Amino acid sequence: MKKILLFILLASICQIAFSQNNTNSKDPEQTIFVYGGNQNLKFTQYVADLTQKKNPKICFLPTASADNENNIKSWNYFCKQLGLTPYILKVWVASNKENKSFEDILLNMDAIVVGGGNTLNMLGIWKAQGIDTLLQKALKKGIILAGGSAGSLCWFQSGISDSRPVKLSVIDGMSFLPFSHCPHYSDKLKKEVYHEQIKNKTIKAGYACDDKSGILFRNGKYIETVSLNDINNSYYVALNNGVVESTKLLTRILVNKDALSVEDYKSVVVNKSLKEYPEINIQDSPLDAFISFKYLSVNGQNSKYKKISCFSMQSRLNEDTPNTIVDNKTRDKHLNTVVSKVFIYNDLVAGVVNRMHDYYGLWFFYQENGKWLNAGEYFGGATVLEAEIAFRENAKMHLGKVKKTIMEK
Repeated sequence: MKKILLFILLASICQIAFSQNNTNSKDPEQTIFVYGGNQNLKFTQYVADLTQKKNPKICFLPTASADNENNIKSWNYFCKQLGLTPYILKVWVASNKENKSFEDILLNMDAIVVGGGNTLNMLGIWKAQGIDTLLQKALKKGIILAGGSAGSLCWFQSGISDSRPVKLSVIDGMSFLPFSHCPHYSDKLKKEVYHEQIKNKTIKAGYACDDKSGILFRNGKYIETVSLNDINNSYYVALNNGVVESTKLLTRILVNKDALSVEDYKSVVVNKSLKEYPEINIQDSPLDAFISFKYLSVNGQNSKYKKISCFSMQSRLNEDTPNTIVDNKTRDKHLNTVVSKVFIYNDLVAGVVNRMHDYYGLWFFYQENGKWLNAGEYFGGATVLEAEIAFRENAKMHLGKVKKTIMEK
């Protein structure tokens, strides 16, 4: 009996030791996040969140755009907005003992983000410089890889690119992900060529992303799709019985963590054009204030802007601004403005979503001394929902301005 108990005890100890060794030797997760268009603030935040670190080190590779300074400036701006230290790996450099090696830079990051541009040229440079090998080491080490456009296509086995002259073509990527890929899938021509190549079996089935949509992969497997609005999506595209099928993936729309919840504010659906309202000049409600403001634009009464603007804007407006003559084309444009929704937060801040042409503007209004006053326009986005998200993410900041004004008075 004692021998049996001793055997069971030894077996248990061995099992625990084996389990611990397995845990300790477990390879890091290999994480890749791709998106269809250019870099933006929210996807940068998404990558930072993936690291699960308070102050992650994220390196930007602008190789595909030939280390374009404007792209680097955009990256620096995003990092500043997020409170991150901007790291950049440039390839157009000369030997210098003070420079760190590509390996020292890349393999000491928490994440690496690749920008857009010419995918084919980028991959050629990476291969010549050994950066492709370093990126593979980074992935195996658990460093997150990400990017959009050229910065998404490069991780896949193959995909559709405009890197060659004359027409779109198939290029080979680094095969970190065993699928084909099509960024900018919202582009009709890219979509058609991608489908054609899959149908011809030139490339295998894969994933496509609209410009403002992205996909997260872990260990080579699909995890989730995220988007900035409700019209940009990602898809799994495959050949089924000779027919190319594009399956839209379930999408989670990204909203900043400190944004208002939908229960925090009032929402009123309007869906009327300005020309359906009589000309007024009152500020009893956010809608009245917006209608009044737009009619001033229709009539070219620039000198009255200051009187219907909030305190924080008045100091920036010139009350001596002369009136202007508005031509019929401009007048029609303003009168055809469609008011979609009105949002009110804390009875002090309001947002009016309006559509002109192919985008939705978001005008903020503040309540001061019982009147709703113009507080300026904010780019809402491509859809009403995107504009509403912009309101949710900025309303608290505007409320702070209102309260500051009240205190100063």
